[in-house]
Amino acid sequence: MVKLSLKEIAQHLTAELIGDPEVLITGLSGITEAKKGDITFLAHRKYQDQLASCLASAVIVGPEVEAEGINLLRVENPRFAFARLMVLAFPPKPEVPGVQPGAYVAPTAQVHPSASVYTGAHVLEGAKIGARTAVYPGCHVGEGVAIGEDCLIYANVTLARETVVGDRVVINSGTVVGSEGFGYERDGDRHFKIPQVGNVIIEDDVEIGALCAIDRGSIKSTILGKGTKLDNLVHIAHNCQLGPNNLVLSQAGIAGSVQTGQNVYFAGQTGCMDHVKIVDRTQIGGRAVVVSDIKEPGLYFGYPARPQAEWQKASVTFYKTPEMSKRIAELERQLAELKEKLAE
Repeated sequence: MVKLSLKEIAQHLTAELIGDPEVLITGLSGITEAKKGDITFLAHRKYQDQLASCLASAVIVGPEVEAEGINLLRVENPRFAFARLMVLAFPPKPEVPGVQPGAYVAPTAQVHPSASVYTGAHVLEGAKIGARTAVYPGCHVGEGVAIGEDCLIYANVTLARETVVGDRVVINSGTVVGSEGFGYERDGDRHFKIPQVGNVIIEDDVEIGALCAIDRGSIKSTILGKGTKLDNLVHIAHNCQLGPNNLVLSQAGIAGSVQTGQNVYFAGQTGCMDHVKIVDRTQIGGRAVVVSDIKEPGLYFGYPARPQAEWQKASVTFYKTPEMSKRIAELERQLAELKEKLAE
């Protein structure tokens, strides 16, 4: 990492420095692992007792935290400040511009002189790769694909034909963008394959994890909105239109033609049925399944997904089912005895 003084760090973070500005920071660590020379952060005031045993040379804290005998940098959001510091302390390794030996670039493809195409990558006819973008070994860039500036396309990524990738997009290894959508029409006892002739559009500042699959549209485009982030092992089916700044966590599956607003959150292992519309600022809790439109923002759980308060009430009832079953059985027994007495 780049060695930095506390003065430099405070200036970069616009932080209030309480302590020695000349202290040199040589490492970044979690608060329980930190040692002399490290800087760490206190995520929340409720963990303040950890400062007493912290060996770090400095701690990034919130505005209300007090501590004796340790250098502090006060900011509004310690976790965010620490993330910004990581970017400063660990600058990315410079790429090697140009087409490296062993890469294939079709004669009609356009690669910006500052872009990097590494050994084993294939760039097919009509593709365009923008300035300072890196395409790593084993990548397939299909016909007519357009990749913007400052993108990172990691090893063994497939960008199928006519995929459009914006600026500052990151796609991690093993992901397939533009695979054929799962479209079939029943013909008697056969399944007739519907041609998938659309494409995928990935807007600016999108990040996609490893081993994801984003299907191209059947006729129109599958779209990932600006700033959206996908975890590893996510499937986005054909014709979906995800709005800006969505978060989709690992093992989520979103069926075809789903439309989401901005800042929609899908927790791990969530599902969403096809043709569903979800409004802005909706959160889908872990393993929930959305089966119909969500028209009010909020937190949803369960199958089918329902508002949190409703789900909690239903869950309480569900877990009381064994007890209720016993009580019903007892009531039935008493009723049977009463009927016998009345019949005498």
